Amino acid sequence: MTKNQLDVIGYIDDRLVEKAETYKSTKKKKSRVKWLILAACIPLMISISVFASETVRYNAAVAYLTSLGIPVEDLSDYSRKDIKKAARIIEAKETLADGESNALVDEYYNSGTSSEEMVDTRAKVTSEQVKELTPTMTRKEVLEFLGNTVDVGSGIYIYEYEVDEKYLLSIPFAGDDAQLGVNGSDLLEALKPFEE
Repeated sequence: MTKNQLDVIGYIDDRLVEKAETYKSTKKKKSRVKWLILAACIPLMISISVFASETVRYNAAVAYLTSLGIPVEDLSDYSRKDIKKAARIIEAKETLADGESNALVDEYYNSGTSSEEMVDTRAKVTSEQVKELTPTMTRKEVLEFLGNTVDVGSGIYIYEYEVDEKYLLSIPFAGDDAQLGVNGSDLLEALKPFEE
């Protein structure tokens, strides 16, 4: 050091020298805080990813069922899990060649989900009978009330009835314990003209 530099150092306030001696860097503290914030965000990011993935699968299942002619409004009483399972079963069944087997399809069809005898013709009912249906009626109660009819569903139940010999009524159920979810009068508003 030169004499000039030493003279300049001599004019430095003693308090500044003390502060310099006790100075501790905050860089380590700041980097720890950044890592803690990042670590706290990881579970949130995982949760968002899982939710997004589940939503994508649910939307794909709804789109698939809709493409088969099952309107989204008819699925409102079923859980997201039931809808995804129904779509998987239907899709698995459709991709099988004759004689092939699939564990998911076999499990569903061998589980005895349907205790009713298979019917190949539509039952005929009146609009007055349909009006008496209530949202809390189960699949079994509807069948007992309106009568056993053809089930055109694959993976879920879709029962078809002829109403007043003019209209076609389709009633979907996701499972054995599923409820109707709508009034009979709402079903009458959604009737389609009967075509064979």
